[in-house]
This record gives sequence, C-alpha cells and structure tokens, in this order.
Amino acid sequence: MKAILSILVFFACATAYAQPKYVYVGLDYNAPMSNKEWIGKGSARGIRAGYRTFITDRISAGIDIGSTAIYEYKPTRTIEYSSGAITTDYFNYIYSYSAVISGQYNFLVGDGDIVFPYAGLGLGANYNEYTQYYNIYTNADNAFGFLVRPEAGILVRFGTRRSVGAMAAIHYDYSTNKNAEFGYKNFTTAGFSIGLMFMDL
Repeated sequence: MKAILSILVFFACATAYAQPKYVYVGLDYNAPMSNKEWIGKGSARGIRAGYRTFITDRISAGIDIGSTAIYEYKPTRTIEYSSGAITTDYFNYIYSYSAVISGQYNFLVGDGDIVFPYAGLGLGANYNEYTQYYNIYTNADNAFGFLVRPEAGILVRFGTRRSVGAMAAIHYDYSTNKNAEFGYKNFTTAGFSIGLMFMDL
C-alpha cells in the first residue's frame, strides 16, 4: 500500500509542474520467444497505450497498458487428457494483458523539440489466458506474473508547433508467469509498436 501511495504522490508532483506531457496509442506486434512448440508465430493483433510526463529535459516517466492475442493453427492429431482423448485439428491462443510503470532516458537530437529518441524500462504485471479451440470445445487456463520490459523507441512531432506526432518502439517482455498444463516456465515476447502520440507542450 505504501508503494502505491508513493507512486501516486510521485506522479502528482511530476505533473504539477509545467513539464511536457504526452499520451500515445499504437498497434503492437509480438513474437513469442518461449515455448515456441505451443505457439511459434508472431501476431499483429495487439494494442498499447500510455502516458508520459517529462521530469527533466532528459528523464520521463509514466504508465503503459496493453493487450495482444497470438495464435497458431495446429493440424489434426490426438490429444490425450486424464479423462480420455480426442483426435482433431485445433487452434492455440494466448490472450495477454499487461500494465507497467515505466521510465525513459531521452536523448537530445538537434534543438530537442522535434525528434525524441529514448531508452527505457517498464516494471509491472502480465496476465495470460491460454486457450485451445477444437471442434466445439475449448480447453483453457490462465497465469499471472511479474513483468520486466526494456524498450527503445523514438517520437517524432509533425512540426515544431504541432502537438501530434508518431511513435515507434521495440521492446522485449519477460514475465514470470508459469503454466504447467501448457508448458510455460515463463512468458517472453519480442515486439514492435507503431502509432500516434499527442504532446502537450
């Protein structure tokens, strides 16, 4: 509880000053890096959104939320369970949801008012729903874990007097969530985001 209150006070103090702030929303492509036997293909069915405030000219901090769905079709085979077996083709799906508190170091380019490259780190939580769809049946389970997300990206305003711009970033997500039924000791993905940002200068 004290940690949550400290975070809220930190953001309240940071936003009290006339520092630049921005929000962003974008599409998020994710490729699984763990347990590729279950799902090995990447998916562009993801979305991310976030808020940032500049604490100094170089340091910014904020929050990110996101969701993605990755899936893969599997040809016909026999699946055995404790209560019996079934022979069918099927789809494996992972619905993944994340929320992190993040900090960034912004590199100065030119006058520092158009292009904003950065490197950052996010810490938070990841919740996954693992689902198999076969015939009219489903087999599902879920897992929750701690998430670490190193990231590098760039923001580009569409002009010195414009608050609208574009954002792009690459990220690596490592989550501690485990799921023995579907063979996950952890959950990791490599991703790429692209979208729009709206800056209040």
